[in-house]
Formats: sequence, C-alpha cells, structure tokens
Amino acid sequence: MQALRRQLADEPFEVIAVNVGEGPVDVSNFLNRLDAGLDYPILLDENMVTAKRWKVRALPTTYIIDPKGRARYLAMGERDFSAPDVVAVLRSLALPDS
Repeated sequence: MQALRRQLADEPFEVIAVNVGEGPVDVSNFLNRLDAGLDYPILLDENMVTAKRWKVRALPTTYIIDPKGRARYLAMGERDFSAPDVVAVLRSLALPDS
C-alpha cells in the first residue's frame, strides 16, 4: 500500500489503514519492528465496531472509496496494489465523474 501511495502521490488518492482488534501499544510495537516507513494514517478499531459495520470477513480487506464516498471496490486478502493493471483500475475509480 505504501508503494501505491507513493505512485499516486500527485493524484486525488489517499491510503488509510485500519487496524482491527489491537490496541495502540501493540500497533506501535508492530510498526516499530516493521520499519517500513509508512507515511499514511493507521486508525484503530480496537473493539471491531467498524469491522462489523463494514462486514469485514477476512484480513486484510481493502475498500476503495470514490470521491462521492461510495465503496467502489472490495478486495479480500492480500493484493499487489502497485501492479500496473490494478493501478489503472484504482485511477479510474478515483475520478470524480466515474
């Protein structure tokens, strides 16, 4: 996701992660060990309220939200979001008139 964020840095696109079921200390410790230089927000869903509302059934689950706030793309499981064909689909979903 970090590579995708860098690739689309000059476009109307944002990455936000939501950690499900863990507290801030666990998430911080993981990120410190990961040392991947993530520069996007990571929100916490400690009690899994958001995951239940969005009907998350697998982790990771990715939602692409368009400029009008509509969920336009759902991916369950791991994906290479920096692959050229995936980036093309994401760009098309980010267009305001799509």
